[in-house]
Amino acid sequence: MDLKQWIEKLMADYNVAGMSVAVIRDGKIVSTEGYGLRNVEQGLPMTAETVLPIGSVTKTFTSLALGMLADEGKLDWDRPVIEYLPTLKLHTPLMTENVTARDLMCHRTGVPRYDLQAIYCVKEDPAEMVPTLQYLEPSLPFRTRLQYSNQMVSLAGYLVEILSGKTWKDFVKERILQPLGMARTDFEIESLAGYDNTSKGYVFANGTYIEPPYMHLGAFAPSGAIVSTAEDMARFALFQLGDGTWEGERLISEAQLNEMHSPQVIGSPYFWDFPEIQRAEYGLGWFTDIYRGVKMINHGGNTNGFSAQMTLLPGEKAAIVALSNATSSFSVNALGHVFADEALGVEEIPDWSARFQEIFNNMMAGMMAGMQAKAEARKPDTTPSAPMEDIAGTYCHPGFGEMTLAMTDQGLAGTWNGLPALLQHYQDDTFDLMLPVLGQAVPAQLITQDGKACGIDVTMEPTPGVGPARFVKA
Repeated sequence: MDLKQWIEKLMADYNVAGMSVAVIRDGKIVSTEGYGLRNVEQGLPMTAETVLPIGSVTKTFTSLALGMLADEGKLDWDRPVIEYLPTLKLHTPLMTENVTARDLMCHRTGVPRYDLQAIYCVKEDPAEMVPTLQYLEPSLPFRTRLQYSNQMVSLAGYLVEILSGKTWKDFVKERILQPLGMARTDFEIESLAGYDNTSKGYVFANGTYIEPPYMHLGAFAPSGAIVSTAEDMARFALFQLGDGTWEGERLISEAQLNEMHSPQVIGSPYFWDFPEIQRAEYGLGWFTDIYRGVKMINHGGNTNGFSAQMTLLPGEKAAIVALSNATSSFSVNALGHVFADEALGVEEIPDWSARFQEIFNNMMAGMMAGMQAKAEARKPDTTPSAPMEDIAGTYCHPGFGEMTLAMTDQGLAGTWNGLPALLQHYQDDTFDLMLPVLGQAVPAQLITQDGKACGIDVTMEPTPGVGPARFVKA
């Protein structure tokens, strides 16, 4: 089965409407091609020039920008960030006084994902985002283990502005996109409106393609806001395989480029374990693996409606970039492994589609079992200790913003920082906070005093060791 057949198989297996793929072999871009549809309703084809979000692959651009500043002597990877940003305050004095750009970019601060904050508590100005970071409680000790954090990378991205005097977007555009000729690469979902060949994003459910709401990142842009094309990303991947020069111009030193591609924190960042991966660690904005005995560097990206994967084999001067319009789809991850096996001359390539499908099925089975167990444990016919009408109102948290709820036919419905939210009673003083943008619910606990609602404790991060955040009624 050749690579094109694998792509078509993966798209069929995972119900991916469209995928745009770039391939590099022996240090040359050999193909950029679209597959399937970028717009299901209108039947528009995906092409190599179609603009799609790349999600967290954006982190590799942020790392590159910081490396450029390190070359200029403006950034020391191991100097405490507070020396560049004196107003910085994180959850503990230890973190505040010692965290470095290296810590931020290799995810070893101890702060877990906090996806709710990254989606529902967006600030447009990075200077307003930074004070909210003190409310992100770590779940592990500082510098002990990798815990992926979009917020910490976004803080690192803000350093670009502090040290260069240009916004992160302007710096990336002027120092990376323009020199590499990435003319159809931009920032934020909203920028798609300026292009004539863009893709819709999809979730496949109940036999049909559904468009989820787009995700705006604001000050969290350095962690995942870039939109691009397979053609443009092929140029970026080819640059990453090089020595820091592009068409005779040096953009970054080879030493800095190698530093980004080198392991910085020990321990697998994946929630899967394949025998082909002998080592799995994280560098500076890159996953750094030993795969079948050779170096592999890669990064994936997921945002509502889209998934992306960039996989590089530096020793073989080979790379693949896959941009898809499918939410959190393992199809792009599987394709990265298929390509790596092909590039390394593996005679019998495993069925990576089936392998990742098994992981997905196990995840879904675990999720369904948890939902069933919760439903079975529910106590019937209980009421909260305050009347539902009294629970309605506005609740505030200094780091996570404002939640306003009102009585409706659906129950307590309203907004959280402008995004829809619904509070549904579960039992006693326990509620489910329904979040349509994510398509999920998180636990919430009503806090009362003298029979009156005075607060709501929301599970902002499900990682063990992190407590709920208390929203106080105004």
